[in-house]
Amino acid sequence: MMNGNSQNLLSVLIPNHNYGAFIAEAIASVRDQSYSPIELVVVDDGSTDDSVAVIEAALAGADNLYRVEFMALKENIGKLGAMNAALDKLCGEYCIILDADDRLEPGYGERCIAEIKAGQKEDPRLGFVYSDCLLMDKGGAIIERGRSTPFDKDLLQQYSYVPEPALMMTRALLEIAPMDETIRVATKHHKWLRIVENGWVGKHIAEPLFYYRMHDRNLSGIGKRVITEVEAGRRGERILSGYWPTSYA
Repeated sequence: MMNGNSQNLLSVLIPNHNYGAFIAEAIASVRDQSYSPIELVVVDDGSTDDSVAVIEAALAGADNLYRVEFMALKENIGKLGAMNAALDKLCGEYCIILDADDRLEPGYGERCIAEIKAGQKEDPRLGFVYSDCLLMDKGGAIIERGRSTPFDKDLLQQYSYVPEPALMMTRALLEIAPMDETIRVATKHHKWLRIVENGWVGKHIAEPLFYYRMHDRNLSGIGKRVITEVEAGRRGERILSGYWPTSYA
C-alpha cells in the first residue's frame, strides 16, 4: 500500500496520553463503524497510567478492521509530535484524528465519506467535513449538544470551530507535515489553519455525529469551563468556537 493513496480506505489515528480511562471506548467506536475498510493507528505518547495495557487489550478485539498498528513512545512529545510520528503509517485515502477521550457514532465514517465524495463533485477543493457533537461527562452521560459553525475561511482566522474528529483527505494532512511539535495548546486550530492555507475548504454537517467528553483534563480546557457552567445551572446548546483556544502560547 502507498502512504495516503489506498482508495476508499479510511485511516483513523488516535493519539493518547494518560487517557487509559477512556481510550477503550474510543477504539470500540472505531471498531463499531458501519464503514469499511478501516485501518486504525494508535500512538501512546509516553503515558504513565495504564494506557498501554488498556490499548493492547482493546486492539485485541479489533480483528474486524482492515489493519491495526500500535506505537508506544517512550517519552511524552505532545499531541502534534505523536501525530508526526505516525503520519507515515497512514495508508488511507481518508483519515480521522480521533481524540482518545471521545467516541464516534457508528455511522460517522460512512456519512462523512459520502458527504465529501458528493461535495467534491461540485468543488474539488473540499478537503474535510465536520459535524456537531453531543457533549458527555466523564462517565459518558450526555450533557447537551455542542454546535460547530458553517465553514468560513475568514472566520477561521478568528475562531477555532472545526472539531478534531473531522474527516479529511489524507493528502491534505500529509501536505502540512511535519507539524510544529512545540505547539501544545490549540493543536487542532494550528492544523486546520495550515490545511486551509493550502487551498482546501471544509463543509459543516449540522448534526451531532460524535461524542465529546467533558472532564478536567481536556487539552483545550473546555471540560473545566463546561462542567463549571453546568454545575452553576447554565444549560443549553453551546457554540464550541467560544471555548476552543486559538493561541499557541
